[in-house]
Amino acid sequence: MPRENGPVRPATRISPRLVHTLRSGGGLFTLLVTAGCVAYSPHPIDPAAHAQQLRARRLAAKTWTLRALYEEADRSAPDVAVARAQYETARAAILTAGERPNPTIALSPQIVTPYTSWIAGTYGVDFDWTFETAGKRSRRLEVARANANSAAAQVVAAVWKARAAVRKAALELYVADRRVALLGEAVARQNEVLQVLEERIQAGAESRRETVQPRILQAQLRLQAADAAKSASLARVALTEALGLSAEALSGVQFSLENFGRVPVRPTNQRRAALTHRADVVAALADYAAAEGSLRLEVAKQYPDVHLNPGYQLDTGENKWSLGIGLTLPILNQNRGPIREAEAKRKEAEARFHAVQARVLADCDRAWATFKAAQAKLATTEEMLSEQEKQLAFEQRLVTAGEGDKLALLSAKVERATTLTARLDALSELQAAAGALEEATQTPLEP
Repeated sequence: MPRENGPVRPATRISPRLVHTLRSGGGLFTLLVTAGCVAYSPHPIDPAAHAQQLRARRLAAKTWTLRALYEEADRSAPDVAVARAQYETARAAILTAGERPNPTIALSPQIVTPYTSWIAGTYGVDFDWTFETAGKRSRRLEVARANANSAAAQVVAAVWKARAAVRKAALELYVADRRVALLGEAVARQNEVLQVLEERIQAGAESRRETVQPRILQAQLRLQAADAAKSASLARVALTEALGLSAEALSGVQFSLENFGRVPVRPTNQRRAALTHRADVVAALADYAAAEGSLRLEVAKQYPDVHLNPGYQLDTGENKWSLGIGLTLPILNQNRGPIREAEAKRKEAEARFHAVQARVLADCDRAWATFKAAQAKLATTEEMLSEQEKQLAFEQRLVTAGEGDKLALLSAKVERATTLTARLDALSELQAAAGALEEATQTPLEP
């Protein structure tokens, strides 16, 4: 097919000057976009190295009091660390909620082909600047701050939980050590009883069957001492668990837990304060505030945001400026679905708050009733101990006067040792009840 007459047009080419201009503009654009960006910082987790660090951690070789153990739990308890990390996440969300939407820019060059001159094309720059309406940013900040308050309350709750775990383990350790000592004394006194019986049997004053019950009692006391030693070992493990340490972390550590040997003073009933100031109540109230803020945010979303769209075009050498305003038309929906959902979530948060307050009330009443019952039990054992001490003093006077029975005196000492063990158990129950009352009201109780 013959070609048309006229010169043959060369293939379309872009001017090197235009290419250089576009490249230079692209580099400048990249610099502007990336300026102020945060660089990624990797932070990998090495499970083996962390496990080694965990096993290598030790408590300082000193005498630890209950208060010092509380402070160590605040620093190293795993659940407390998790709660603090969640609080930092909630605080970071406040920054996110307060950020304003970035403007957008669009480049729209139109190049005429076949290319003759760059000025023959049209080069446009369009901006989109969003202005939020109806206080949406303020509503987001309200929700984020309420969530941060809830996370802060969860930190307090985690601290009290760690404190309760440390107190429980320390109390078990103190009681187990004391039981070992008291039962050791009871076993020693029972050995003396058996020795006296053996002397009487050798002298023909007693028959062999008289030693059956004393030997059974001796075996029972030894078994109880072995159980107490086992309880002491388990209490040490429980203490290291509460502190986030390994079982070897208590090697060479001494404890000063004599406060558990004192009878706790009768605390005031802090139920009313707990119903309004306990950490889970504060957290539930903050969750309700967050639900309330979310509802306000969804209501504000009914009103469309305003988009400001300024633009510039170089149209074949002529400068053209434009200013557009846009918004979303609420024709098909008025955000009714999200509003209804937010209302339901607010009602759910309200019900959860009421449930938390009811649980707090039940916890306080239960702890208070347990404390009073433990007080009565301890009073009963102290009465028994007082009577036995009188009997022991009477038997001692008879033996000193040469009219008493040494076997009766030794038996009274064994009974006193076993009653001291029963008093220790009653005191342990009272201390545990005091700890439960302290945890329920989140009010420190001085022993």
